[in-house]
Amino acid sequence: MVSSEIRQKARESLTGKWGKAALMTLAFAIIVFVIAFICNIVPIIGPIANFVISLPLSYGFLVSFMKLKRDEEVGYTDFITNGFSVFGKVWGVFGNIILKMILPICLVVIFIILIFISLGGSIAGLLTYNYSSLHASSYAVGATAGFGVLGLIGFIGYIASLIYLVVKGFLYALSYYILNDNPNMSGKEIVAESERLMKGNRARYFWLSLSFIGWLILSAFTLYIGLLWLVPYIMISMIIFYENLSNKTEVIIDNDTAVKTEE
Repeated sequence: MVSSEIRQKARESLTGKWGKAALMTLAFAIIVFVIAFICNIVPIIGPIANFVISLPLSYGFLVSFMKLKRDEEVGYTDFITNGFSVFGKVWGVFGNIILKMILPICLVVIFIILIFISLGGSIAGLLTYNYSSLHASSYAVGATAGFGVLGLIGFIGYIASLIYLVVKGFLYALSYYILNDNPNMSGKEIVAESERLMKGNRARYFWLSLSFIGWLILSAFTLYIGLLWLVPYIMISMIIFYENLSNKTEVIIDNDTAVKTEE
């Protein structure tokens, strides 16, 4: 199923539900804003508490839209109970995702450190050049050039590792959809299942995400009020993308050849 077909099915699924979807989005935005405002008043602990709370709320928001798409009963603020009823499981899945992402995360951090080291070394070299003798100045020029090369390597490595981080992260984009449909699975199993489903489908996920950029830009002209309808459109589209993949299973034939069939 291509992006245009997914978006069409999303619009069909939202027929008669646009108003409720927009109000659900508004309720979520208000509650998230209020919680963030209150938490940020308290230094250090506040932002941490906000982060701890925001992940289950976001998961609950996803669950509410999965129910809306499937014509199940869902209230405007059900995302609160939907999220916090499985608080530990939500964070367990997140922890397993981080474990899978540890290599690209470490690479990003390492190259950021290299960039800062090169900046510090270059600044120190320039100061040495301005306030030193001729011999020391020659040394400072060489040191500055060396740190400049280090900075270039750090910048290129940072961009490459950031791309690696995003591409790797796509493998686990379906984890919370799977959690909702398979609450008895462990966090490790959920992450592994997302990885299985997304292998060979990351490009499709990327293009589907990219296809909403135009609508996002247009929403700016409505002072972002249009997001009340755009967010549900995106949410339902992603749910359809997930359902399209999860409804396919491998059937092993006698000759050990695996084929994909619709359940």
